Amino acid sequence: MRIATLTLPVVVAVALVALTVQQGVAAEPSDKASEPDRAAMRAKMLKRIDTNGDGKMSKEELAKARAESAKRQGGSAERENHRLEVVTFPRQVRDADSNMNQEALLYHPIKKPEGRIPLIVLLHGAGGTKKKDVSALKGNRDVGWVMTPANSKYAAKILVPHSRSHWNPDALNKAVEHLLSTNDDIDKDRIYCIGYSMGGLGTWNWARHSPERLAAIVPVAFIADQRDLQKLVDLPIWAMAGAADRRRAGSILAMEKALKEWGSRVVRTTVFEGANHAQSANKAWAQEGLLDWLFAHSRRK
Repeated sequence: MRIATLTLPVVVAVALVALTVQQGVAAEPSDKASEPDRAAMRAKMLKRIDTNGDGKMSKEELAKARAESAKRQGGSAERENHRLEVVTFPRQVRDADSNMNQEALLYHPIKKPEGRIPLIVLLHGAGGTKKKDVSALKGNRDVGWVMTPANSKYAAKILVPHSRSHWNPDALNKAVEHLLSTNDDIDKDRIYCIGYSMGGLGTWNWARHSPERLAAIVPVAFIADQRDLQKLVDLPIWAMAGAADRRRAGSILAMEKALKEWGSRVVRTTVFEGANHAQSANKAWAQEGLLDWLFAHSRRK
C-alpha cells in the first residue's frame, strides 16, 4: 500500500512562494529581523522550481509548483478516513477490455459498522485516460469529495478504476464481480456508480447495459443516449449538467421526461444555471443531500 505524503516544510515553502513571488518578479528577502529563515526557504524553493534559471517565477512555473504540491498532498483525507489498497484485476477484466488498467485503487473505510457496506465506483473523465497509471488518480477531486470529513458518516468502499479509453460495461461488471469475490463485506445490493464527463457517459452506458447490477447512479455532464430507456424505469438516477453545456443539459432533461412517461418515479435532474461543462462537476459534488439520496437506495430485486 502506497499513500502520498507531504512534509510540513514543503507545504510552508509552496505557500510562501505563492504569496511572495509574483509572475516575472524575483523573490527578494525581507528586511525584518524575523524573516531570514523564510527568505532562505523562499530562495531554496525558487532555485528548485526556477526551471529556466532566470531567477524569476513565471506563471507556468508557479502553476507547476502548485500542481506538484497538490499531487503530494493527495491522500491526506484518505489517511484520515480510509486505507488505500491497490488491487490487481484478474485476466477476465483485461480480456473484456484491453484499455482497462489491470490495477485500480480501492479505499476501505477505517471506521465501519458491523456487516456489509456499499461500494461506490468512481469513473474518471477523459483527462484520466492520459494518466500513465492508476497512482495518478490518488487524492483526485472526486475521491476527495467522497472522503471529506463531512461525509465520514457514510461508510463505503470506493473503487477508482483507470481506463485509457471509453468505459466498457463488461469490464466494469467483471471488476465488480472480482471485488465481490474477494471482499465479503461489500453489500452487493448497494453498488453505486458516479462519473463526470466521459465518466458520466460510462456510468450511463453501464446502467443501460446492466441496470440490475446497480442500486443508483449519478452521471454528470454527459449526453444521455435515449435508447432502451424502459430498462431504467426502476433505477434511481440523479443526472446533472451545466446550463451552458447545452447539448448535455438538453439530453438529460429529455431523458428525465421520457423516463417519467415510462413510469419512473426515481429519476431526477439538476441543471446548474450559468455553469459550463468544466464547472458542473464541482457543483454536482457540492449538491446538498446528494450522498443522503445515494445511500438511501438499495437494488430492487
